[in-house]
Amino acid sequence: MEGMFNPLSILLHVVNAAILLIALYFLLYKPVRKYMTARTESVAKGLQDVLDAQEAVRQAQTKARADVEAARIQAADVIAQSASQAQEQAQKIMEDAHENAEQTVRRARTESDFLRRNARNEMRDEVASLSVTLAGKILQREVQQDDHAKLVDDFLKKVE
Repeated sequence: MEGMFNPLSILLHVVNAAILLIALYFLLYKPVRKYMTARTESVAKGLQDVLDAQEAVRQAQTKARADVEAARIQAADVIAQSASQAQEQAQKIMEDAHENAEQTVRRARTESDFLRRNARNEMRDEVASLSVTLAGKILQREVQQDDHAKLVDDFLKKVE
């Protein structure tokens, strides 16, 4: 049994195992740990880049929404302004039309008054000349102009 528990053999195995562990530590553990650290940092950086990109997308969406809303407001303002201008133009056109109609009515009244006065004067002259002729034939004498004017005025006063 002594062969199984040989203290020198156990010591050699322990030393051999320690050397193997030290060798593995320097040969494998440090490079693997360095690789794993680099990989962890790379994944963390990639994750941070994705988070930054998501934030940038959110900000771009927010800005786009604000721009769309501003465009809507601007479009509504333009529409309101256009409607206001159209209303003003319609009002101006209506005012011009009323003014033109009033001018036409005034001209028509003026012409009507002028034509009525002319017709009245022509009728007066014609009645006067007919009455003078008639009176002259009836009286077989010539009627004076003053008498004639008096007869015409009396006749027109009765007609009116």
